[in-house]
Amino acid sequence: MIIKIDNFKSLSALSFIAVVTIYPVLTLPAMIGLLMDHAEMTSFSAGWVVAIGTFSTATAGFLMSMRIDKQNIKGLCRVALVIAILMDFISAFTANMIIVIFLVRILWGLAMGVAHASSISSIAHYENFKHGYGLYVGLQFIVSGLGLYLVPVYSDLIGVEGFFIAFVIMDLIALYLTKFLQNKSEIIDKNSDTNSGIFVMLSMPALLAILGFTLFEAANTSQFSYIERFGVASNLSEYQIGFALLVGSLLGIPGGLSIFLVGERFGLVKPLAFGILISVSALVLLLNFNSYPIYFITSCMLGFSWAFCMPFIESLLARIDRKGRVVAAGSSVSFFGSALGPGFAAFVVFNDQYRNSFLLSICLFLVTLIAFLSLKLKTGKN
Repeated sequence: MIIKIDNFKSLSALSFIAVVTIYPVLTLPAMIGLLMDHAEMTSFSAGWVVAIGTFSTATAGFLMSMRIDKQNIKGLCRVALVIAILMDFISAFTANMIIVIFLVRILWGLAMGVAHASSISSIAHYENFKHGYGLYVGLQFIVSGLGLYLVPVYSDLIGVEGFFIAFVIMDLIALYLTKFLQNKSEIIDKNSDTNSGIFVMLSMPALLAILGFTLFEAANTSQFSYIERFGVASNLSEYQIGFALLVGSLLGIPGGLSIFLVGERFGLVKPLAFGILISVSALVLLLNFNSYPIYFITSCMLGFSWAFCMPFIESLLARIDRKGRVVAAGSSVSFFGSALGPGFAAFVVFNDQYRNSFLLSICLFLVTLIAFLSLKLKTGKN
């Protein structure tokens, strides 16, 4: 089904580049745990090291999105990835130097913001962009699943150095795949030709969709940040935790690819509401029952629902503006949510009360649901 889709090779390459640019979000709990255990950071410092890089990615990506249709995105993406390779390499040997690692991750985030906006907007140029975003999300959860299993289980072996060097290698692969980037869209969006990027993004549908995407990512990264630590506090073994997070992430693969089957049969907003309610149900379950089977089941539900929702969100954004400016802006701005999620969670998780991050996520998910339902009422579209 997947191999026969149009432009499979190009869409897969673009998806890989986009995935590499957001690896701290994909490996969030494992990365935080690694920094705490092997770089002797506190939970607060580790959370904000991840958050500051993601915040920088969001800032650079958003600024790039406003003028992305006027730029040589292939050239810019290549320069950005070269910078990111250097920053990941430096990160491998400076993780125990708090000020230095913060500065390095800011520079890494700025570079990756440019690369992410370039790749994610290019997917919107294809007529079968929904398939592209399905591939993108499916690949996210392959990388996430492997990272969430391998890093906790083999953390003593790979250490902080091995973690960042592994992503230097992935950065190099992404650099090679930039040959698939295109500066020109395959389609002509007559509506957006006459409007500036900022004008399109300030339209009410775009604002609601971007707000919903941002809150959605904040809700997910809030619970995701400390779910590994919650398992440790619940006296689960590293292998139990790693296996639960691995399976949960791998279930994100069919979750992301569900858009191939669902398409727009039920519109785009209704499936989103369904996916968000799965996440809320999982967190309520986790808060009320403390056992490994529940931990495993909720990890699976959260992984599937996160991936299930994302292609529908990105397709909503791409449908608003086929030049890719709104989806680039939305994906970039959503990183503010990705950054604020672990940041806010770090504030509420005092005295190792990791349950508070789940309560925060539930509240954010419900506000997200309101934003997308408001979008449906405003536009009259599903």
